[in-house]
Amino acid sequence: MAVNPIQRYMGNLPREVGVLTAVAFAVALGFGIVAPAIALFAKDFGVSDFLAGTVIAIFAGMRFVASPFAGWLVDRSGERVILASGIGIVAVSSALAGLSGSFWQLFILRGAGGVGSAMFTVSAAALLLRVVEPQQRARATGAFQSGFLIGGITGPLFGGLLTSISLRLPFFVYAATLVAAGTIGLVFLSHSRLRAREEQVGTLEPPTPLLTAVRSR
Repeated sequence: MAVNPIQRYMGNLPREVGVLTAVAFAVALGFGIVAPAIALFAKDFGVSDFLAGTVIAIFAGMRFVASPFAGWLVDRSGERVILASGIGIVAVSSALAGLSGSFWQLFILRGAGGVGSAMFTVSAAALLLRVVEPQQRARATGAFQSGFLIGGITGPLFGGLLTSISLRLPFFVYAATLVAAGTIGLVFLSHSRLRAREEQVGTLEPPTPLLTAVRSR
C-alpha cells in the first residue's frame, strides 16, 4: 500500500504533533481572516492612518511584552492549561472587538488578544518540544510551522470576501476558528502523559531560570 508524503513525513512522530499542527492551522486561519479587516475597521471610527496602524502594532507589541510572563505561567501551570487559556483570551477579545463601539475599545481588546496569543505560542512550542525525541524536533517543528503558514496563506482569501460583507464579521469568524482550535486541543491533548513520555525519551530536565538561559552562549 502506497504511503502518501504527509504520512511519510509524520512517520513515527507522536500524535500530539499532529494535534498541535491542526491547532496552529486553525489559529492562523482565523488570524488571516481577520487581518484584512483590522485597519479598515479602525479607520471606520474616523481615526488617522497612524492610529489605525497602531491597532495592528499593539497586538504584536503585547505578544513581545507578554512572552516572558507566558513562559513563567507555563512553568507553573503546565502547557495545556496555558494553551487553552491563551486561545480562550484571544477568542473572547476578538468577538468583543467585533462589537467595539469606539476606536479605543478596539485598541484595548486587540492588545488583550496579543497577550493571549503569546500564551498560546509559548505553551504550544514548549509542549511540542516535550513530546518528541531530540532527533524528531526539527521534523516536528517543521510540521507545526507548516500548519501556521498554510493557515496564514488561506485565511486572507476568505477574509477579503468577509470584509466586503461586513468589517465586523471577520472578528466573529476569527473567534469561531479559535473556539475550534481550543476544542481540538482540549479533546486530543487532555490525556497526554507528558512526564511519562519525557522519562521514556530521556528529555526530562529541571527548568532553567531565565537569567541563566540568557547568559548561556
